[in-house]
Amino acid sequence: MNNKRYTKQYFVNHPVFRIVAPVVYGVLIYLLVLMINNTVAQVNELFRSEEVYVFIVLTFVAFESSRLIIKLLGKYTRYAQGRLHIPVQVIATTIVSVGLVMTALSLYFRYAIGFSMSDTQAFIFLIIFTVTVILYNILYLSHYYLQKENTLKIQAEIQQREILEMEMTEFQQDINPDLLYESLENLIGIMYRDVDKAEDYIDSLASAYRYVLANRHQELVPVTAELDAGKNLIRILNEKYFGQLRFETSLEETDADARLIPGSLPIVLESIIRNSIITRFEPFIIHCYREDDYLVIQNKLNDRLIQYEGGKVAFNRLQKSYALYSDLPLIQVKAYQESYTKLPVLKVEEAIAINK
Repeated sequence: MNNKRYTKQYFVNHPVFRIVAPVVYGVLIYLLVLMINNTVAQVNELFRSEEVYVFIVLTFVAFESSRLIIKLLGKYTRYAQGRLHIPVQVIATTIVSVGLVMTALSLYFRYAIGFSMSDTQAFIFLIIFTVTVILYNILYLSHYYLQKENTLKIQAEIQQREILEMEMTEFQQDINPDLLYESLENLIGIMYRDVDKAEDYIDSLASAYRYVLANRHQELVPVTAELDAGKNLIRILNEKYFGQLRFETSLEETDADARLIPGSLPIVLESIIRNSIITRFEPFIIHCYREDDYLVIQNKLNDRLIQYEGGKVAFNRLQKSYALYSDLPLIQVKAYQESYTKLPVLKVEEAIAINK
């Protein structure tokens, strides 16, 4: 976040504070000097004495010069990022502010009163205004760290909200409302034609969502489980696409430790189908086979004019997920009128290494 923005919010920069604080503190300093000099009786003439106004002006000079030094340090240096920012700020403001105040006092005594300050008076004023500048720094730093702590809390709340929104988005993508509503509409049509077929369709739909919910918190699942989920999705979507969807796999018995991220294959299959033109006159065949460390999904290139946006979001999500487990990228290639999507096949030992 922008530090300049929060600097403007410090109450020491507020006009009311800058006007009122020197008046109140200047009067207090004047009373303190009267007590030190044992001339408290002069308090009756407090507002008629020009000395009180001198102390108010001197306090204003101390406060404003300290504020200006702090502002310049924050604007033109990076001292605030180091460990020495507090000593640097205190020393710089003390030297400049107290120096200006003592110079102003010396001129006042010489030209207004007519004689120079004694060593005792100079020492008293030096101590008083040094303490004043230190108190001003304490006031500023306390507000600075309070503001910093509040900023960190706000950032943590924003981050937590973003995490919750991301989890909600992921949950909505897992539920796949488009598929659910579309399947329910298809189910209504099936029920009017064939009740037995409607029961089978309900079983397939229930299996699809049961698989999603059962594996939401699983990091990896066997390739065979993903193949079964993919075949089940094809059965569900075939009702819309005239029964022309074909999912053919030449996979032999895969390794027992071969794994995919849950939902990978159904997501890829649904994206391929929704982004392709499928007619009732020609089967749309999707091939699935193993190639080295990849599970390849191949289909004839027949893209729709308007791409399914949900497919892009799901693919980006898969890319980020696979990047956590493997150095192999998720690949999409279109060549020679064919489209290829390659999912990295993960090993159990790789997942164990990641978790460690």
